[in-house]
Amino acid sequence: MNKIRDKKLLISFGNHLRNLRKQSNLSLEALANEADVEISQIYRIEKGLINPTLSTLKILANALNISLPELMDFK
Repeated sequence: MNKIRDKKLLISFGNHLRNLRKQSNLSLEALANEADVEISQIYRIEKGLINPTLSTLKILANALNISLPELMDFK
């Protein structure tokens, strides 16, 4: 993949994560507390600025009470 596609993928995933968080009625702070992840890290993931690790994705899925495949089901 080239960098442009990577960026689009990260932005798409970030939008998906933000939508899931909002559907769960969680603020950035609440999700960060639930997942024990820095607020700034979640913010950067939602903005498509960083590529989260698999372990971070699993932690976020658990905090959102969804499965990892559900978290990864985005376009």
